[in-house]
Amino acid sequence: MTDTTHVPALNEADRHRAAQQALDFLNRNELLAAEGTIESILAHAPEDPDGLYLMGALRRMQNRGEAAEQYYRRAIASDPNRPLTHYNLGNLLRAMGRNDEAAGSFREAIRLKPNYFEAHLNLGLALQGTGDFAAAEKAFRDGLRLQPNSLLLKQCLGAVLNDQNRAREAEAVLRQALALNTRDQRQAAALLHNMSVSLKLQRRYHDALQTLDRAKALVPDMPLADYNRGNILQGLGLPEEAVDAYRAAIARNPLDILAHSDLNKLLYRLGRKDEFLRSYDEAALLYPDAGHLPMYKGTFLFEMGDYDAALEHYERAAALLPSHVTPHDGRALILARKREFEEAIREHETALKMEPENAHAWVNFSETLIRAGDAKKGLSASERAMAIAPDDQHALAMWGLALRSLGDAREEWLNDYENFVQIFELEPPDGYADMESFNRDLNTYLDRLHTDTRESIDQSLRGGTQTADEIFGAGHDLVERLRARVDEAVAAYIARMREDEKHPLLRRRNPGFRYAGSWSSRLYDCGFHTNHVHPQGWISSAYYIAVPETVEDAGEKQGWIKFGEPAFDAGYKEPVRRAIRPVPGALVLFPSFMWHGTVPFRAPVSRTTIAFDAVPK
Repeated sequence: MTDTTHVPALNEADRHRAAQQALDFLNRNELLAAEGTIESILAHAPEDPDGLYLMGALRRMQNRGEAAEQYYRRAIASDPNRPLTHYNLGNLLRAMGRNDEAAGSFREAIRLKPNYFEAHLNLGLALQGTGDFAAAEKAFRDGLRLQPNSLLLKQCLGAVLNDQNRAREAEAVLRQALALNTRDQRQAAALLHNMSVSLKLQRRYHDALQTLDRAKALVPDMPLADYNRGNILQGLGLPEEAVDAYRAAIARNPLDILAHSDLNKLLYRLGRKDEFLRSYDEAALLYPDAGHLPMYKGTFLFEMGDYDAALEHYERAAALLPSHVTPHDGRALILARKREFEEAIREHETALKMEPENAHAWVNFSETLIRAGDAKKGLSASERAMAIAPDDQHALAMWGLALRSLGDAREEWLNDYENFVQIFELEPPDGYADMESFNRDLNTYLDRLHTDTRESIDQSLRGGTQTADEIFGAGHDLVERLRARVDEAVAAYIARMREDEKHPLLRRRNPGFRYAGSWSSRLYDCGFHTNHVHPQGWISSAYYIAVPETVEDAGEKQGWIKFGEPAFDAGYKEPVRRAIRPVPGALVLFPSFMWHGTVPFRAPVSRTTIAFDAVPK
């Protein structure tokens, strides 16, 4: 600190002049001179809001985030009515990944200064980072009311509309922005890039690729362009070219986690075992202290069932990312599978001390406790998850298992397999006299969509393929004809629901619904679905298009859909509570929290379905 023993006291006017001088030093990046000037202010007035604010700005420029936050907060405590201080605290928090807190700071800046354009913009970005896309959209629109022709805000609005799968609206916003005078090539490229994403979401893959190429011609080093090119090429059915695009994205940024993830999922589906997961190792050679690399590789290894290797990677990630929950959560799940329950429980407790409001972590803790035979504590853990995320279907599924283990009658009330699992015999779609001819044509049409050689690593399907993109609303004529009949069945299922404001399925009863996901699955000889639930759904489904003859055997139940059996041995004598024989033309609807899977079958022909998750509007 500066020795102020013989320095005359600075009055308010002197401190203001010194603050302006310090700001000039900061703007010229003369950090040592700035620090000396700021210290002289704080030596005479330790809670001077200008001095504290400037010291916060200096510490941030020095990449000392925690110290910067302390100074900003002291500045706010000294004078809470300065919107600029709240705004820059928000920027710091957003840079630190604390988007929820950042949004609060931006909102306070806007309250103090309603026409604060930059605060509206960054509030939207922070909310987008939390996943609250509707609130982010509002913030961007509020900003556009202040500056209607802001290209940056239109770029951001287009992106958040894409996030909400409102691709046509996004395209319109972005085309409007591009029609304005876009002399800045980087701005024009960003708008074109976001529009390529809109076109990709509309399955207009050729247009998306041309638009992305226009963006890359303007700015060849665009950060996400190669990654999104890979996504578009996958949509065009060009997986080898997509691999090259993802590799280019990683070459540009070896820490591009999305590119690593999609590359390795694709390599797995292509059966390129020698290359699978290699990208993480290559990046780790360049960035040995980047903990996200072993963490995400560990997750892939966990999904493969290579628990020893996954455990090793999670341990390395935990050492490199001491405040990150995932490595501890992953270690706990692996240790539970190895029946090392005491250590697994300690790991869960560590994770939950770090993030006590993490619903997913509570769900996983519940699973471990049920595996360990402590259903009572498992029940409590699942209830904590439900309190945080009431509509998390995985939390409800764990709650049901704990109730079942305890012999609690609420389990029958929750699942009610006879009433909640319903079968609908669909009428032939328009243009067809019978379901047999329709299913035959639909099955043939789906051949062009099932182009992978194997399943994705992160799906319940084993021994088959599943379409990658949404199948509803993608312009597939036969699928859309079927969807009209599906709409009728879902509406009937909802209409049959009784009123019960306490029941997790029934309390969401709403005649309006939308599809949160839709896909086609095709199982081959020995194929099956592992037991699972759909965490983000409400009503789930299976529509049968083609099935092997082996399903006729009611004794073995090959290829049948089964309900009630969890993904792990919970000690039940009769884990399957209901099983249904698949019949072409039949649609089975059931709650998304209900455990379900498929009995493996042996047959030379495939078993083809379309499935979806419906959620209330």
